[in-house]
Amino acid sequence: MSGAMRIFFLVSAALIVLAHIFSAHGAIHRRMQCQKMDGRCEVECLSFEDKIGGCRAELTPLCCKKKKNN
Repeated sequence: MSGAMRIFFLVSAALIVLAHIFSAHGAIHRRMQCQKMDGRCEVECLSFEDKIGGCRAELTPLCCKKKKNN
């Protein structure tokens, strides 16, 4: 393998790692916003909960909050 090919693969790998780091930062911010709204992040909301937003695209996409009784 030539030196240019090695540098290309290292730069490509570094860009992929950076992309994962910055997407994780956004997920942490969305999770904190959900907690501020007294919600919790889940895959699916239960029947007695409302969907109030999003947390993270891959694992826990929904921010759920208990419905208020009138």
